Amino acid sequence: MRRNCFMSIVRFTGAALTALSLGVPLALAEGEPTAGGARQKLASDVAAPTPAPATVEVIFTGFARRTDQGASVYVRMTGEVPVAVEQSGRRLIYRLSGAKLGVKNNANPLPTGEFGPPVSNVALVATTGGVDVVIDLTSDPGDKVPAYRVVSQSKLATLVVDLPPAPAQ
Repeated sequence: MRRNCFMSIVRFTGAALTALSLGVPLALAEGEPTAGGARQKLASDVAAPTPAPATVEVIFTGFARRTDQGASVYVRMTGEVPVAVEQSGRRLIYRLSGAKLGVKNNANPLPTGEFGPPVSNVALVATTGGVDVVIDLTSDPGDKVPAYRVVSQSKLATLVVDLPPAPAQ
């Protein structure tokens, strides 16, 4: 039996929700043939859109001096992202692909020069594909890029860059 009434209740099933949201008569939403014999597509016949991936936010950046006169730079995030490293002279860039700055204040630089070598400044720079962690060193590290690691715990991730002590002058 064909009914030409519109749905009056909301059920959270694919066909019922589609019929309600599109204003399609119930008979068509249930997949009954139309007067011309063509069958309407059901919501279950169409692939559901994939949800957008969750964006990882950079929460804060930190700096710590170590007893060996080296330093560590910390970048806390709401999840893990791929990290790529670039070095150009005394500047290190750690690219966090897929990350974004959680709050505008995170774009303010972290001036570490007053604490002495090996770091003079740390900055987070928003880019098209993520966030760059820019670390300016007080001396050229040579060909050796400082070690880094990503530590995950309780749904948070921390990028830790361990910088060796500055060479004696």
